[in-house]
Amino acid sequence: MTAPQPFVCRDRVRWADVDLVCIMRYSAFTRLLELAEQELMRSAGLPYSAIFQNPTIWMPRRHLSIEYFAPARIDDELILVTYVSRLGTTSMTLNTDVWDHSHETLVAAAAIVIVCVTVEGFEKQPLPERSRELFAPFAMSVEHGRAWRPASLLNSGHD
Repeated sequence: MTAPQPFVCRDRVRWADVDLVCIMRYSAFTRLLELAEQELMRSAGLPYSAIFQNPTIWMPRRHLSIEYFAPARIDDELILVTYVSRLGTTSMTLNTDVWDHSHETLVAAAAIVIVCVTVEGFEKQPLPERSRELFAPFAMSVEHGRAWRPASLLNSGHD
């Protein structure tokens, strides 16, 4: 069995993301988090197109926190390092660390708690075993996830 690794994807700061001084608005980071989550799900074998065809469970977001460390500016290339820091019985915590590619600077760190519930009634439900298996390769501590630096990821071909 191979060691867990974060999922990595890239995006750029867009015109629609910035304020009048061309710094990424705090609210624009949610777009990055959605991109990272959707691409991680696809990479894990759970593309949204399949999940929504005949759902037996929902996985709504219960909590979102973002800590900002440095500004991201228009046209900056950002690297999104995403991993599962907690895989509980009925929920999981998905972390995304946003790095500035050119400066190898941690720009922001986000954590999203996703809860598994029934389609009818939104009652807590255990995470399906298949989902647990598919997310296991991305499960690691925050410390381990943060140890992955953009330069090492770019040079080793992990994305």
